[in-house]
Amino acid sequence: MITNNDLLKDISKQQLQELSDINADGDLNQEVIDDSINDAISFIESFIVLPENPTSLLKKILVQETIYELRLKNKLITDSDKEQRKDNESKLYKMSIGKLITEQRKDTTASIPEQNKSYAFRHREKRRVNTRGFR
Repeated sequence: MITNNDLLKDISKQQLQELSDINADGDLNQEVIDDSINDAISFIESFIVLPENPTSLLKKILVQETIYELRLKNKLITDSDKEQRKDNESKLYKMSIGKLITEQRKDTTASIPEQNKSYAFRHREKRRVNTRGFR
């Protein structure tokens, strides 16, 4: 779903290495990163089912939640992290009730109505509207 490059857009390579290096080896620990991604996916899936082609907003939430999980493993959660999580929960709730879309649509062509179709305010030829009783 996301890669290390997606995470590196929000944090530096050094920060990613420090957050993933829970054994203090000095190396990037991909297993810890993958575990944090899975924890973030589980959190998101408690609200919605992750689509195969998520929107950029949903990917950003996944990245932010993965970073949150990495900081949680290192006990480095700040108040701004907690606020960000509440904001993400709010967005995920809106996605769960259908107010925000979760999947990018591949077909973006608009349908153009043919002529002579019914419209809400279609004027008919030579007909008058009865306005008695409206005054």
